[in-house]
Amino acid sequence: MRIAILGAGAIGCLFGIRLHESGQNVLLVNHNPRTVATIRRRGVALTEISGKSIKSRLKASRTLDDNYHPDLVLVTVKAYDTGSVARQLRKKIDEGTLILSLQNGLGNIETLCRYLPRGSVLAGTTTEGALTTGPGTVAHTGKGSTYIGEFSGKLTKRVGMIRDVFRNAGFRTHATKRVESVIWSKAIVNSAINPISVLARVSNKEILRNSDLKDAALRLVREGVVVAKAHGVSPSPSPSSMLIEILTSARRNRSSMLRDIEAGRKTEIRQLNRAIAWLGRRLRVSVPYNTLLSELVLGVEASNAAS
Repeated sequence: MRIAILGAGAIGCLFGIRLHESGQNVLLVNHNPRTVATIRRRGVALTEISGKSIKSRLKASRTLDDNYHPDLVLVTVKAYDTGSVARQLRKKIDEGTLILSLQNGLGNIETLCRYLPRGSVLAGTTTEGALTTGPGTVAHTGKGSTYIGEFSGKLTKRVGMIRDVFRNAGFRTHATKRVESVIWSKAIVNSAINPISVLARVSNKEILRNSDLKDAALRLVREGVVVAKAHGVSPSPSPSSMLIEILTSARRNRSSMLRDIEAGRKTEIRQLNRAIAWLGRRLRVSVPYNTLLSELVLGVEASNAAS
């Protein structure tokens, strides 16, 4: 299968090298010229949880090559880049190309469908833990699960095909009829872990073992679940259980939001806590925790930008 991966960050490189090693034809696409040049020169290096190191030569490009006609496009860019990526894809993909989002946050599928044929877009999410340690260099920090599905709720052959490709690459992958429920669960969990890690400057294990931080995370989870249910979605798997599972399995991970803040980059707080808070207010649900944390992280982000 010809697979283009948009975004050569932690998840993009993790899936890219594993899929390449399993025999798939992979192209990594990233807007950063330094990242692309480094991958072309050195390849992609992965450090597994076991400590084993893998290095592979993968094709890399700043844009989707006109001569590369993918069967599948994996979208792993930051949520705030989804619109620009979708507009570029509209001019590049062939009829029949499948687009699968494995992004964090809410609204990615809706944004993709705004610019691309709705029938070509698949939804997904992953709890695999990964950490970028340099351009094209990634550490697998936590074994997780990947869920993919149709927004229609049907279990189609194409979803089953991608599930099998991912499983063959070593990812624990599930085809689900309730992909929106899983996306909400992951978004709620991220809305608990990420802003707390930013404000407390801690790794996952510190949230897990500090009773005050853990309690704050659980409060955010409960508030997010109330908003989801008011929106007509019952999050599944249980966000509370998923929270503990991720904090435990990826305990040495430092959240992507914390790393973004430390690097002076924009965060995904708008697609997480701010989105939940906005929807909660629209549905007349009390959202004090998500409102406060989104305001605090946006304040830190603005302070970074000003300095």
